[in-house]
Parts: sequence; structure tokens; C-alpha cells
Amino acid sequence: MRSIAAKTWQEAKVVTLLYTVLLEVNILLAIWLWSDFKPEAAAFGRMIRPLRPMFDAIANPNEELAYNAYMALQLFFKGTSIIGLAFAVLLGTGMIARERENQTLEFLLGRPIGRSRVLFSKFAVIAVAMVLPIVLTSLSAAPLSRLIDVQLDWRRLLACSVHASAFALLFLAATAIGSVLCRNQVHVAAAAGAFIVLQVILFFIQTIRAISVFRLADWDIYGPLMLGSGGFGQIFFDRTLWLLLATLGLYVVADRLLQRISP
Repeated sequence: MRSIAAKTWQEAKVVTLLYTVLLEVNILLAIWLWSDFKPEAAAFGRMIRPLRPMFDAIANPNEELAYNAYMALQLFFKGTSIIGLAFAVLLGTGMIARERENQTLEFLLGRPIGRSRVLFSKFAVIAVAMVLPIVLTSLSAAPLSRLIDVQLDWRRLLACSVHASAFALLFLAATAIGSVLCRNQVHVAAAAGAFIVLQVILFFIQTIRAISVFRLADWDIYGPLMLGSGGFGQIFFDRTLWLLLATLGLYVVADRLLQRISP
């Protein structure tokens, strides 16, 4: 089991480093562009009607409230949702499909440790590699924001990063199913990419955006958390917990499918 986990980490460590750097660069750029973005927020709200409440909050005359709303957008609604999901798809596709392509799946599944432990070893390593950068880089926004004399509450950042991690894990588990079923990584990536694009399109259509999966991790969740108007406990039990349970359900499906496939 350790060797599988170690091998998975060896395959993932370079991408994980790049992923962490991208998350941190996103934070630095957000801080740097804050003074330029705020005056344009109201105009963006008029152009993008579904997101008008978000841009109105960013245009708030109260500097601290406006900045917190802005960071909810940049760090979580935009940052972790885009970069985190890209990482989940990039590494999730190869979880099992890469073994097929390398013709090592028969050897891997033939190990005496069992198929469930094989999948768990791979999934756990990638999940940790995905979640830790989200949490650590998000928390770094608090001290970095002091460079422009704005305060961020690290507890609010942590609450948002927990929900963002749960959302990314959901996509990782879904991609794991595709990796078990598909013969190569390209097919998994294509299917995951098509699904994400479709969900983004649905999100920006006012009349049907409620059915988009991105409603589970949009500004309506991160905004109240960052502004202090929504308690983490309520968000956790209303949304985050269900994301984690759905992730568990998808993981169980991936595990059951792996039990049935032939190398």
C-alpha cells in the first residue's frame, strides 16, 4: 500500500507544486489588482446580471466589506473553483486509466492487498495533495492583505477553504469513476471537460442556473462567509456536508466498479 501511495505522489508532486504556485499567484494578483477592480465593480454588475449582487457588494463604500466580497470572488468562486477543478481532472483522470495505458493495471490489481486498498491509496494521496494547497494558500491571504492595509479574518478564510475543498473533492471522485471506466486518460478528460463547460453555461443562464452544479460553490455561499453574515455551521450542514456525502457516494461507486473490471 505504501509503495502505491509513494508512486502516486511521485507522479503527482510536480503538478501539485504547480497547482500550489497557481493558487498563490492568483491571491497575489487579486491583492495587486484590488484598487483597479473596485471602481469597475458596479459596471460589471450591470453587464452580468446573474452576478450583480456580488459586484454590488464589491462596490460597497465600506472598504473592509468590499474587500472581503472581492476576495470571496477571487480566491474561492473564481480561484479554487477553476484551478482546483483543473487539478482534480488532471490527476483524477490518470488514477486508473494511466495504469491501463502503461499496461501495468493487471500487475497492480493482482497485488494481494486488494483492489479497494489500491484505489484508496491513490485517491487519498491525490485528495490530500489537492486540499492542503487550497487551505494553506487561502490562509496566506490574511497576512498578505496587510500589505495594502486591509484585514481578513483567517477563520472566514478557513471556512471558505473547507467548502472549496469539499467541492473539489466531489469532482475528484466523479473523475475517479471515469478513470475506472475509460480505457485512456484523454476520454476521461474530454468527458469531464465537457461536463464542466456545460455546467458553466447553465450557471450563466438566469432562468436555469439553479440546476448548475456550480450553484453549490458560488458567491452566494462564499460571500456571506467572508462578509460574516453567514455562519459556517449553517453552511456546513446545508451544503458542505452534502458535498462530502456525495463525494463518498461517488467514491463507493468507483470502488465497486473497480471490483468488477478486468485488467
